[in-house]
Amino acid sequence: MGNKLPLIMGIHCHQPYENFHHVVDYAVKVSYAPFIEAALKNKSLKFAVHYSGWLLDFIRVNHKDLFNKMKKCYDNGQIEFFTGGYYEPILTTIPSDDRRGQINKLSDYIANYFGERPKGLWLTERVWDPTIIPDLYECGVETVVVDDYHLLTAGVDEKAIKGYFKTEQDGYPINILPVDKTMRYATPFKPEEEILDYLKGLKNDDFKLVTYFDDGEKFGLWPSTYEWVYEKGWLDRFIETIVSSDDVEFAHYRDIIKTVKPEGLIYMPITSYVEMGEWSLNAHSFDKFSSIKDTLKHNISNMNINDTDIDTYVRGGVWKNFLIKYSEANRIHKKALNLSLKGRKHKNDKVFKEHLYQSQCNDALWHGLFGGLYLPNLRNNLWGSIILTQKRFEELERIKPDTIEISDIDLDGYDEAYYIGAKYNALFSSKNNGQLTSLELKEKPFNILNTLTRRKEGYHSHINFVDTENNAECKIDEVKNIHDSNLEIDSCVKDFLEYDWYDRSSFIDHFTYDFSVENFKRVNFIEIGDFVNQCSKLELNNDKITFKRAGSFNTSYGVTPVVMSKEYTCANDIINFQFNIKASSPFECQYVSEMNFHFANSEAVTINGEKIDGHTILTGKKFIIKDDYTAKNIILEYANEVELGSFLVHTVSQSELGVELTIQGIAILAKIDFNTSLSFKGKFYIEDL
Repeated sequence: MGNKLPLIMGIHCHQPYENFHHVVDYAVKVSYAPFIEAALKNKSLKFAVHYSGWLLDFIRVNHKDLFNKMKKCYDNGQIEFFTGGYYEPILTTIPSDDRRGQINKLSDYIANYFGERPKGLWLTERVWDPTIIPDLYECGVETVVVDDYHLLTAGVDEKAIKGYFKTEQDGYPINILPVDKTMRYATPFKPEEEILDYLKGLKNDDFKLVTYFDDGEKFGLWPSTYEWVYEKGWLDRFIETIVSSDDVEFAHYRDIIKTVKPEGLIYMPITSYVEMGEWSLNAHSFDKFSSIKDTLKHNISNMNINDTDIDTYVRGGVWKNFLIKYSEANRIHKKALNLSLKGRKHKNDKVFKEHLYQSQCNDALWHGLFGGLYLPNLRNNLWGSIILTQKRFEELERIKPDTIEISDIDLDGYDEAYYIGAKYNALFSSKNNGQLTSLELKEKPFNILNTLTRRKEGYHSHINFVDTENNAECKIDEVKNIHDSNLEIDSCVKDFLEYDWYDRSSFIDHFTYDFSVENFKRVNFIEIGDFVNQCSKLELNNDKITFKRAGSFNTSYGVTPVVMSKEYTCANDIINFQFNIKASSPFECQYVSEMNFHFANSEAVTINGEKIDGHTILTGKKFIIKDDYTAKNIILEYANEVELGSFLVHTVSQSELGVELTIQGIAILAKIDFNTSLSFKGKFYIEDL
């Protein structure tokens, strides 16, 4: 390498499993293809690449020209491949055998098409946990890419991170390759001369190597970057600037490690990048966390610390906090985990294993500036894979329809009843008084209870609601990093910023005095019962699932004890329900049974021929919910006449593109008067259109 500072330049390219194909095609057009084309024009560019397996194969099948150009880059000696989990799982969240299976699947794919079995691994979302090391070692992985922040959290001085390090777990060694934060935030947003000056400074400080390894989508797909990186020539100038430099040169890690020794041994705590720790906190904790950091930074002149010290020692949560923050994410994760564990003996079955691996894709399990929890299509894709895995498991185990299983699938300490039918499966939870939390259609794999609760997010208080028509385009000489972008959206969206205090499941039991659709939409109704988010006792007797709870009505006049029994009889893909409710003394109020459903196009769904407008009240006993996407009618029949209202459930969330307003589902409210006691009966079933 001579006297030049080796620059390991890497790009990580990923699209969620079965993301909209037109979205992936656009990413290819504006980011993946032009980067490879620029590399072919500049053969002195040596770089590392990590493509998640599904994306790489999508390119092979649908963009053959790009795939062939990637092979040409590799044949030129320009590309060094890094591996990872094929469907981009968070490695620490899946069982050991799946971890090895996913890594080997991608490594085998790369070896088959490019002739190289990678020795380096891109760590999904840089979620580090030392317990994964033995599996990485068994897969032939010698090096893992993390942020320099990971090393700082281990107590390493930032001035001492001048190369790579070693670590081990149970005697299995692995190299740790830290990504330089300044390079991560500057590339490709800052002028190339400014980046070169920074690299020269590192050389003068006796750095052995420097690593940039970050999202390939930064090069064209992120807002404003296509014009900056390609049309205005930033990438070509950057490559030329490094190639012509007397101080820095592009290098491959596989070559560097042959001559450069590690800086030493290190043991890093469980962590990810700085922002991920912040995003994993709930809104209340996020506000406290932000306040503490702001206070420290405002008083930094009085202390012998800097901003990096604050980021290092005042840290947020761990990635798995997302599974606590979002019950919907935990439900997906635990269902896939449950299938992996109980289906371990079937992992030699190609169909079972493939669908299982697909269900472990990370994107829909978390949310921050990135992360796809708020994107219904990504949650749909994971549920689709889960349903197909479950369906194959039932075939392999020869499970007959109308089977009911009792277990704690989501591992929260409360049992669930899982009904396995011919056309769909249904999950009832004892944690929230016998609510229906999942309904998995099998013919067209789709969970019509894949809803999302409206939660307060820490960034909501920072959204700037503006009149977007008056915004002027800003002309700049560099591109803004999306981490620094302001959250702005039209002021009309503020009307949708509502927060639920309970999960949006189905068969939710409300008791109130002031029923109206608007009150439930605005979450300003008065709940006098304690049956919405409290547990009940679960019993199973043949095909009858029963949940029993001794609760109460709580008003300004005192507490009235109430007992409730919820019985579900499941057979032949029909759920018959009977809820018996009795107060200990005379009491009048309104009982509201709330159902929440998720559809691919909720705006097109009708109830008894009426579209969801948020104010229409229907009266009757039978209600047909028509969904053209699944080609199904979802039917609710009640023994007594009810008043039924509905509204669309919207969420307001941030993304790399700004603030987004998303329809997550439909809330349906069936109201009937309650007078001391009530027997609420009916049936729920699904028919083809």
